Amino acid sequence: MAIDTSLQHVLAAMRAQVDVIQARARAVRAGRDPEDLHQMRVAVRRLRAILRAGRPLFERRWVEGLRRELDWLGTALGEVRDLDILRAHLGPRLGALGASTRPAGRRLLRRIDVDRARARSALRSALDSPRYPRLIARLEAALRHPRVGRRDVSLLGVAAAAFRKLRRAVKALPWRPRAEDLHALRIRVKRARYGAELVRATAGRRADRFLDQARKIQDILGEHQDTVVIQGYLHEAMDRTEPGHALAQSLIRAQRKRRKKARAAFFDEWPRLERRGRRAWGA
Repeated sequence: MAIDTSLQHVLAAMRAQVDVIQARARAVRAGRDPEDLHQMRVAVRRLRAILRAGRPLFERRWVEGLRRELDWLGTALGEVRDLDILRAHLGPRLGALGASTRPAGRRLLRRIDVDRARARSALRSALDSPRYPRLIARLEAALRHPRVGRRDVSLLGVAAAAFRKLRRAVKALPWRPRAEDLHALRIRVKRARYGAELVRATAGRRADRFLDQARKIQDILGEHQDTVVIQGYLHEAMDRTEPGHALAQSLIRAQRKRRKKARAAFFDEWPRLERRGRRAWGA
């Protein structure tokens, strides 16, 4: 893949994500639909990943400056998103509690809602600050005038390298991986996935099959990480009354079961992704 074609692929992928960010920003400020925030956050994360995958094409300091600013925005979005997930997952369960634990459940829901309102306020402040329009202006300028670095970059090579790093990371997992090990692995899966997406048009059906399985595994590891976030919140937020403690322990046990199921699903599905990666990239 020639340098000009590689650059065009990366810039087109960047353009798509910048458009999503701008299209969703107003709705995110309003805060009516969590899906708007979710899609904006996904676009920010995709854009960071695209910049990382395409980093060999560009001046390194220029790319890292853009990624740092996107990380700032992604953090503000992520704090709200975590609480949206928490509320969506726990809300129905807390609403169905028996009489003995119902008051503790109501207190927990109020705590979640207060924390979510605080995070939304911080996000609105971020979007209304001068830093956000400066970021959008930098992204638009980057699309018009990218600072190209090396001239000998193959995106197929980038995609293959991302898959090889993922495969090595899986092989290096301990017998009983920690939550942080699987979270780091999820990041590797995303990098391999986004690298593959950049060459989808030229890599053919094998890349499509790899992408389908990468999405599946990314979702499994995302489910695993959700349980980690929820359990951490429960440890911190639950009151210490006897009903509150009993409720917290019950909810935490449920998260541990979800986490165990997600881990098993990952190890079941990984061999298929490895095979498809070998076929797609010859790695």
